[in-house]
Amino acid sequence: MDVITIFSALYKWGKIAAGGGAILFIILLIGNQVYKKILPGRKTLGKVQWAALFFLICWFLLVISLTILSRGAGFTGSTNITFFSGYMNAWNQWSTSEFQLIIFNMLLFFPLGFLLPLLWKRAEKLKLIIIASLVFTSSIELIQLISGHGIFELDDLFNNFIGSLMGYFFIMAILGCIRQKKIDATSILRAFIIPGFVSIIVGIIFINYELQPYGNMPILPSEKINIEDVEIQTELDFSKESSRAAIYQNILSADKKHMEQLVQQISELEDITFSNKARREGENSTMTGEKPNGIEFSFTYFTRSGTWWISNTEPGESVPLTENQINEYSQKYESWLSKNSLLPKAAEFSIQNNDTLRWDCTESEDFMDGRKDFCSGGIMLQLDDQENLLSLHYFMNWNKFITTEEIISPSEAYEKVLDGEFYQFSPFQQGDLLVIEEWEIAYTYDTKGFYQPVYEFRGYINDSENVWVCSIPARKGS
Repeated sequence: MDVITIFSALYKWGKIAAGGGAILFIILLIGNQVYKKILPGRKTLGKVQWAALFFLICWFLLVISLTILSRGAGFTGSTNITFFSGYMNAWNQWSTSEFQLIIFNMLLFFPLGFLLPLLWKRAEKLKLIIIASLVFTSSIELIQLISGHGIFELDDLFNNFIGSLMGYFFIMAILGCIRQKKIDATSILRAFIIPGFVSIIVGIIFINYELQPYGNMPILPSEKINIEDVEIQTELDFSKESSRAAIYQNILSADKKHMEQLVQQISELEDITFSNKARREGENSTMTGEKPNGIEFSFTYFTRSGTWWISNTEPGESVPLTENQINEYSQKYESWLSKNSLLPKAAEFSIQNNDTLRWDCTESEDFMDGRKDFCSGGIMLQLDDQENLLSLHYFMNWNKFITTEEIISPSEAYEKVLDGEFYQFSPFQQGDLLVIEEWEIAYTYDTKGFYQPVYEFRGYINDSENVWVCSIPARKGS
């Protein structure tokens, strides 16, 4: 969930929360007036308390909306009780959106710690804020667990609790300064301890990442797979000898200038006027554009690989191409691709399903041991019935040889499988039979665009139709 998605959700559900909060607040005001008439002279809330109550109601409705009402009931019984697994996932993926979500979950509970002491004098005691925060966030997690509208996560409990403490220390610093009519240095220092500590940790993480020679491996799990109750069978022998393998890097990884040039080149080719600003979605960038005839296009640039996709936003289907059309458009787009250094010399042209123009490059058999740059991937292009561009998918990867690195032995990789150090979407069930039939060294990109070797194990779970595949990083130290 990136910043734009977060703010979109806040705007959507914030309006509902504000409306519901206003209605409940009015009901409480009317009830208070009735209460004062029935029991005159009784103490009631002051203006600050009423304001705090209103914002707390709105905040409560917003939290319920974001954590429960905005989600479908597809998570029944789902839990994640591994502490800091969300942090590990953000690190492995090196995902800006995941880090933003962690910070957002902290800030989401800031109002609780900030407003509750304004509403209730006794809540100025830290103990009561701790109790209130733990009770409220635990209740939300339990509701998510029971209703299936979310996942019960320990990380959420921790993040929400930290956020409420931040809010508490901030309001106590403000109240301390107001009451003493001077700057209360101790309270202010206390208010900035948690944000300061979080900032230092984040800074250390980012510095450490930048100092790494390679990126993180997204294939690594945030927590180990539990395979204690799984029977593993294999007839394979795994060598204990280590070896070396080549490391490559995608030369277009994180190249923002390339995206800007590409947008201009596509604009000139297809006469598309793109919006001035790219929208970031996770680690990718998206833009919209329009032709003079009103046809709208969506453009997505995959930052880490330099690959991209542009398509007509109107529903449509590709149509079979005549031989003349194939010759005309293959020459047109091949000329444009070559002119802009987007087409490798080794690319082979073909027609797929008689409606898709293709250019493909395959990895050579010796690229793992070789020291030459190479391209792999392809380009796919389709036209609609009016011979307008329907979609152009560019998934060509330009890999530059960097060095060779020592890799772990097949035996060491297999031990990691036995230890559950791999990612798997669906957890194993008690009594499952895992049969490992083959392995090979494959390649995958890390978060800095380096093409790194991995051990890929294949087999099945219980029966041959339930295919199983897992990847283990091969480079020593990864």
